[in-house]
Amino acid sequence: MALVLGGARSGKSSYALELARRSPPPRLYLATAEAGDAEMAARIAQHRRERGEDWDTWEVPLDLAEAVTQAQGRYQVILVDCLTLWLSNRLIRGGDIAGRKNACLDLVAALERTATPTILVSNEVG
Repeated sequence: MALVLGGARSGKSSYALELARRSPPPRLYLATAEAGDAEMAARIAQHRRERGEDWDTWEVPLDLAEAVTQAQGRYQVILVDCLTLWLSNRLIRGGDIAGRKNACLDLVAALERTATPTILVSNEVG
């Protein structure tokens, strides 16, 4: 497993793609972003163009642990972009603290179980 950290728009997603391309297809991109405005829609479109045709893309704004579990054994590499947006989605959608904590623990457990090389992207915050 690899964790790619960086500031907003620092090139961390592009770097993570470079790392993931070292693995042969099939490759899976787990997208946590949602196109809430025109700027985000443009960024999502740019990321799709950068990936090209040899990637499967699953949009998973909330159920990231389940997606990692379902991908197990089906792909040569999994790229999660990004944890920051996933956590933000979890906070925005409400729910109680215990539910948010369990979602995080479920993701950690799913990542521990998978034998598929996984690259996680996250923003540096603070």
